[in-house]
Amino acid sequence: MPLEQLVTQAVQGSRPALEEVVRRIQGRIYGLCLRMLFHPMEAEDATQEILIKIITNLKGFRFEGSFEGWVFRIAANHLKSTRKCMLERLGFDFDKAQRHIDRAQARGWFAKPLGAPEALLEVEMRSACTQALLMALDRAHRIVFVLAVVMEVSSREGAQILDISPDAFRKRLSRSRRRVTDYLRTNCGLFDEDNPCSCAVLAAGRVRQGWLNPNLPLFVSEAEPGESPIVLRDYMKELDELGKVSAMFNAVPAMESLVDFASQIKDMLDAKEYRIFEDTRLD
Repeated sequence: MPLEQLVTQAVQGSRPALEEVVRRIQGRIYGLCLRMLFHPMEAEDATQEILIKIITNLKGFRFEGSFEGWVFRIAANHLKSTRKCMLERLGFDFDKAQRHIDRAQARGWFAKPLGAPEALLEVEMRSACTQALLMALDRAHRIVFVLAVVMEVSSREGAQILDISPDAFRKRLSRSRRRVTDYLRTNCGLFDEDNPCSCAVLAAGRVRQGWLNPNLPLFVSEAEPGESPIVLRDYMKELDELGKVSAMFNAVPAMESLVDFASQIKDMLDAKEYRIFEDTRLD
């Protein structure tokens, strides 16, 4: 059933339709939150808060555009004001990212690799690195980059989501792409094989430092291992710079939360202890 039809039924009072709406949108919202906030736990908290805002304002959807665009608008407004994540509080930026690479090079990691880690850890390192690079962008540019490059939203719809002009959206996208591309072009061995930095080398070093826990990865699992490092390296050779940037940020694992937000919302509705649900006409 089309999503908009489910929304209509949910507004009319169908609990099953509401639960299915939440189930269909929860992954996209979590993906956006994770790329804006870095850590899965913070992304899960934000996702639940956004889903509550969506279902309590469902009657405000006027069916004048895509439902996903309306959902992203609510999510974007929420993420503008949510508290800063750890890397933001530390003032992480591209200069600090560069210093991490410089220190690894000074330690001789690239000249004398510490040993190749498991492929899963290499993907974990790549995922952590791309997530960190997003944190190096300020929030206004980060959300434009994520919407356009990861969520594949058009400039017109992205402008509507963020309540800015299409021209402003394109300018922010251009600036954010340029900053990310400049960093990757200078450092990333996947982006340019002449560069010294390697996910495998960094992963081995970060495990030794205790920064990466082989038994408790944040972003990958054996069930969702992400793109194979070998396959990705071969694929990247065939792409131009814009294609490489998109590939880098889309080759990470699905990044789906283990939390079933639809079940959480159902439990909240069943409990009838949340006054915010009174206007949803679902009793």
